Amino acid sequence: MKILFVSESFPPRSYGGGEISCALLAYGLAGRDGIRVTVLTSEVPGLKPVERKNGVTIVRRLKTGDGRSSITDNLKRKLHFKRSVRKEIEHLAIQHDMVHFFNITSIVDTERPSFATINSYLNFCPKGNLFYKEESVCSGCGFGKFIGCITNSEYIGKQRLKGYLKYNPLFWLALYHDYKGRKSALQYVDTFFSLSRFITNRLLEEGIPRERIVNVVNIPDIKKSDKRISLKDDLPIITYIGDLGKIKGVELLVRAFNGIEPKARLIIVGDGPEGEKLKNIAGKNVEFLGKVEHDVIHSVYQQSDVIVVPSLWPEPLSRVLLEAAYFGKPLIATNVGGSPEIVKDGYNGYLVKPREEELAAKLKYLVEKPHVLRSMEVNMKRYYRKELTDKRVLCRIINTYQGHSHGKRGCEG
Repeated sequence: MKILFVSESFPPRSYGGGEISCALLAYGLAGRDGIRVTVLTSEVPGLKPVERKNGVTIVRRLKTGDGRSSITDNLKRKLHFKRSVRKEIEHLAIQHDMVHFFNITSIVDTERPSFATINSYLNFCPKGNLFYKEESVCSGCGFGKFIGCITNSEYIGKQRLKGYLKYNPLFWLALYHDYKGRKSALQYVDTFFSLSRFITNRLLEEGIPRERIVNVVNIPDIKKSDKRISLKDDLPIITYIGDLGKIKGVELLVRAFNGIEPKARLIIVGDGPEGEKLKNIAGKNVEFLGKVEHDVIHSVYQQSDVIVVPSLWPEPLSRVLLEAAYFGKPLIATNVGGSPEIVKDGYNGYLVKPREEELAAKLKYLVEKPHVLRSMEVNMKRYYRKELTDKRVLCRIINTYQGHSHGKRGCEG
C-alpha cells in the first residue's frame, strides 16, 4: 500500500500540532510491513528537496510563504501554494494508491482515493476558531453574521487580530472568499478522519454522509530524555501547558486558583501575549516556567498532580489532553469543543463550565481529596490503554485505508 501524504509544512519546520501529527502518523505507518509513505511538503532553504527519514520519503517541492505571521507571507501562500499542490499532485499521485491531505489548504481534486484529516475549523468558519464574537460556539456562518463577528473579535484562529485588518472591508471580503473556497474543497475528499465528535457534527452539518467520516484522535507526541525540570513538590501541583492567549482561558485558571491558595501550586508552561497580565494577577503560589523544550516537558507531566485545559474557545482536541492521558494524569477541562472526548466527568477528571467559581470548586476538591486524585490516575491509565494507544490509532487508520481499497482489514489495535 503506497500512501501520499500532503502537508504544507513538515518537521523540522512546524507551525502547530497538525504538522507534528502528520509526522508521527507517517513514521508510525512506515514501520508497518507492506506500507510505503511519501510526504509531499513545502521546500525549505537548507534542506534537501528529497530525503529519506525513518522509512519515509520526504519530497519538499511545494511553494509557500516564508512564515505565517505577516500579510506578505500569507499573500505568497495564497498566490503560490495551491497552484504548486496541483502541479505536484499531477505526477506524484499516479505513483501511489491513495492521497491523504493534512492541511485544509492543501486539498485539491485527485483521481486517487482521497482522505483528509480534519483537525481545525477552517472549513466551517472564516476566522478558523468557531468562536462567535468570542462569547459562544458558532452555529453556521453568513457574510452579514461574519462581519458582526469579526468586528467584535480579537483573534483569527489563535492569533491576535490587528486593528487595521479588523475594520478593513477588503480584508473581510478576502477572508470570507478564502473560507468559501476551503468549504467547497470538502467535495474533493472521499473519506474524512475527524479528530473529535465535535468536528464530526460540523461535517454532518455540511452534508457529509456519516459513513464517510471516521473518528480517530492524533498520536500523542511524547519525547523522553534524561533532561529534567525539578519542581518543588511540597504541595499538590496543578499544571497548565500551552499558549498564553486570551481564548486559551489561562486568566480564568489563575483567578480560580487564587481562591484556593496556599493549598497547592500552579505551574504555567508556555508563553504568549497575555503573559505579563497573568503575572500581574497571579498569587504567590503561581510559577511561570515560560516556554519549555519538548524533550523536557515529560518531567513536568510526571511531577504534576492534575492538568488543566481551561479553554474558552471550542478547541478541536488539545494535544495536552492526549499527553496528560499518556502520563495517567487527571484532567480538569472546560466542557467545550473536543475536550469531552478524553475527559470523562467524575472518572478520569472533571468537565466544568468556563466559570471561575466552578473551576475553583473542582480544583479545591481535588487538592483536598488526594485519594480521588489517585483513583482518577488509575482510571486515566486504564482509559489510555483501552482507547488511545499508538497501536489503536494506527490500526483504525490502516483499516480505513484497506476498507476503501477493498483490502482485508487485518490490523487489530
